[in-house]
Amino acid sequence: MPDIRKSISPNKEFDKNELKERLTPTQYQVTQEHQTEKQFSNKYYKHREAGVYKCIVCGIDQFTSQTKYDSGSGWPSFYDVVDKQNIRCRKDASGVGGNLLRIIADPSLIRTEVSCKECGSHLGHVFEDGPKPTGKRYCVNSASLDFKADEVQGGDKDEPLISCPATMGGCGGMDGVCKRVSKITISNQPTAV
Repeated sequence: MPDIRKSISPNKEFDKNELKERLTPTQYQVTQEHQTEKQFSNKYYKHREAGVYKCIVCGIDQFTSQTKYDSGSGWPSFYDVVDKQNIRCRKDASGVGGNLLRIIADPSLIRTEVSCKECGSHLGHVFEDGPKPTGKRYCVNSASLDFKADEVQGGDKDEPLISCPATMGGCGGMDGVCKRVSKITISNQPTAV
């Protein structure tokens, strides 16, 4: 029988006291306590420089600027990861407090958490409303990332901005509470101006 603990345990473990000294309070709360940083005011939301986004705790490559896009969510969004072997995904109902009645009424409230497989740090969540070719939106906390710029000869290079608005909700709101995007009704009836 396989050992379930090994399948969910990170490959590396870091001393919590060392992390509290090395990381900012927000980085610690996001990566170790699974919290969410404020949207629209985080470090990498509008960041367009070419390079690689690494896990802030262990330094493993997670995302590249080539797959980064603007989802309008207020957090850095990527449509793919560097290597699927570097992440771990699990179902997460914490946004609704595990309220079974709400989950039964609306199963889309269960999010999929993304964490670093190497060290177990919380990165963010993944949703099925991203652009092609994957159709995924990795909605990631800047506080869980460190950026390493590409060494491009001749100066800085910005990646072109791709836009694909999020449609499935997620971690909206300044408090990081899970919210669904309200549905828009389009009427074919002419309106008086």
